[in-house]
Amino acid sequence: MSEEMECMCQQCGVSIYIPTDLISLEDPANTEVKMLSSLHVCEQCGGQLALVGKAGGEPYYRLE
Repeated sequence: MSEEMECMCQQCGVSIYIPTDLISLEDPANTEVKMLSSLHVCEQCGGQLALVGKAGGEPYYRLE
């Protein structure tokens, strides 16, 4: 079973948990905001998702 990552919708703020093996980043070189590719969108509003961190872990944006 793969590990899950928490992703947050940039429009409505809902958190969605996605297995790591299904995640692909829009621009892996961008270290400021890790946006998911357009293959993954929010289940609630269709907004773009940003990678927050490991499910249950400390979010990336809180570590800076």
